[in-house]
Amino acid sequence: MFDLRSIVMGTVLMLKKYTFINITIYEETNKEDYINGIYVLPLIGFAVGFIALLLSSLKIFYDDLFVSAIILAYYHIITKTVNMKETYRTLNYYIKPGNQTEQLSGLIGIILINLMYFSLFRIVSPTALVVMTVVGFSSPIILSTVIKRDKDNTSILKYCNKNHIIAAFAISFLIAALINYRLVISLSLTYMISGMIMSLLDEKIKVFPSSMEGAIIEITQVLFLVITYLMKL
Repeated sequence: MFDLRSIVMGTVLMLKKYTFINITIYEETNKEDYINGIYVLPLIGFAVGFIALLLSSLKIFYDDLFVSAIILAYYHIITKTVNMKETYRTLNYYIKPGNQTEQLSGLIGIILINLMYFSLFRIVSPTALVVMTVVGFSSPIILSTVIKRDKDNTSILKYCNKNHIIAAFAISFLIAALINYRLVISLSLTYMISGMIMSLLDEKIKVFPSSMEGAIIEITQVLFLVITYLMKL
């Protein structure tokens, strides 16, 4: 099952999907490679967050607001805004006010998310930035277990199985414990709250668009930062 070649190929596929790293693959990939690549998503989140942690050290020399802007810019560049774009499309898909354009809901949502990031990056512990992206990239895997609706339109959720969920839980909690053991509390609360919210949504909405996964990542990351700040962790 854990074929090293397949996992390496899957890792490359996940990097191409969620980051600006575009490694040319000269060997043909298959569905199994993609499924095995899902296992490394929490580790990709760790790598993204670790660089953000390094950037936060600039606070020694520069103002918190300036460093927060740098981290936010880095996050958008490294992820090529793929999750932000999916969040935008998801909001427009579900929220369509009759007297406004369909794009307005997505635009307001994206602005609010970025404002939250900008504010929270400067006031939470730098170690929270590492765990934040681990939580975000693990959340589609973990929340797949509470979604009972048709997931055929999705690219990650439909492939997640019990082993993926166990691996995502284990990796995220291990990283949180090693980076800052207190963040295990906000990590647990984030998974619990997001699980309850997703379960309620699952009962009310009929279709999960393909962009739902990106929205899950962004919203879960913001939720984690908010919980971390409120609990002073």
